[in-house]
Amino acid sequence: MPFPGSRWAYYRSDAVASLFGHCGSTMNSHSTFENESAFALERVEDALRENEERYRILFNLAPVGVYSCEASGVIRDYNNRAAELWGRRPERGDTDERFCGSFKLYRPDGSFMPHEQCPMGEVLTGKMHGIHDAEVHIERPDASRIVVIVNISPLKDDRGEIIGAINCFYDVTERKRAEEALRETVTERRRAEEALRESETQLRLANEKLESLVQRRTATLRHLSAKLMRLQDEEHRRIARNLHDSLGQYLASIKMNLDTLSSSASPNQAEPLSEALESVERSITETRTLSFLLHPPLLDEVGFASAARWYTDEFAKRSGIEVKVDLPDGIDRLPELTEMALFRILQESLTNVHRHSGSSSVEIGLTVTENQVLLSVRDFGRGMPAGLRQGSDQNGNHVGVGLSGMRERVTDLGGSFDIQSNASGTAIIVALPLAARASREPRASEGNFRKNSAA
Repeated sequence: MPFPGSRWAYYRSDAVASLFGHCGSTMNSHSTFENESAFALERVEDALRENEERYRILFNLAPVGVYSCEASGVIRDYNNRAAELWGRRPERGDTDERFCGSFKLYRPDGSFMPHEQCPMGEVLTGKMHGIHDAEVHIERPDASRIVVIVNISPLKDDRGEIIGAINCFYDVTERKRAEEALRETVTERRRAEEALRESETQLRLANEKLESLVQRRTATLRHLSAKLMRLQDEEHRRIARNLHDSLGQYLASIKMNLDTLSSSASPNQAEPLSEALESVERSITETRTLSFLLHPPLLDEVGFASAARWYTDEFAKRSGIEVKVDLPDGIDRLPELTEMALFRILQESLTNVHRHSGSSSVEIGLTVTENQVLLSVRDFGRGMPAGLRQGSDQNGNHVGVGLSGMRERVTDLGGSFDIQSNASGTAIIVALPLAARASREPRASEGNFRKNSAA
């Protein structure tokens, strides 16, 4: 405790000494020591009061809540921040206020925490040597809750016995909310990513299913298209045979009868009979030509090479386009469907040259190996537009029936179909696979044309 008036006592002893002199060395020495001790003690007490005032200011200005308890848990002191966090100001030293000044306490899992089981109680009872960064939920009188992090250290005397504890705690409610919001965001993002992955998987499966369905439908359509073209070829063959065998024979019979009448006709009948004979002759020629165009008998009788030579000769006569043919002599017969496909592709290619290319000449080449047959039809006209070529290469949606029909025939036989075109002209290149070919046997479609070809 400070000692008021000690300075006055010190100065008074000096005055007495100066007035009355020395009363003895022992007495004077003892008096001086007491005076100096009193003065030093006073200065220490002044410094303690000053330090205590500074501590009190810092204690109340601290940004964290701080409070202390006695060994029994009674609250001895707390700062302003602790009162703010508690939402109340408990009475210091009140024996009913123990361990913590908060209204209610809860554990992080939300369960209620009695005050005597709070971290301060655990430290004061010696169950815990100290608390570092423990989480506690505080409920205030207005029912609002905050989350705080507590750090508690025990206070011990010289014998090591606990005489109290100090708790420093701070508010982390906003941080917890931010962390929770972040966790929810991350969770939502993971859910969204998982949903996206599931959607992508479902979309991929649906796409694969759709592609499989499209492939099956495309295969079915190609099969139907190839079947339709084969039926068309058979229909052409049947019509050509009927023209040749029926109408052609009727016209030939009429011609022979007219020839007989012409030899015995009177002069006034000769001219009408001559005109009738000429008309019948033209009809026979047109019928034969139409029959051959629908299905040349040479294709069934001697194969593609002979039929191609005949057709290109007729094409050159009708169109005025020079045709150069490079076909190997004496080649073995090819499979019936292969020969039919090659001939129809040759027909359609020459038709396109005549209608669209403006070329004055065309070159036709055929190469046959053990494994494949290669047909090329090349003109020297204006070329084919790129869009038309690309359309035919993809799906045939933007091309005429001719190109798509050629492609379907080639695809049905497992071959390749290529169009090469520029400003110098266009080339149709077709490659068809050939299996190991056995010796040729007579075909069911042969025979009828051969016996009547003289007609």
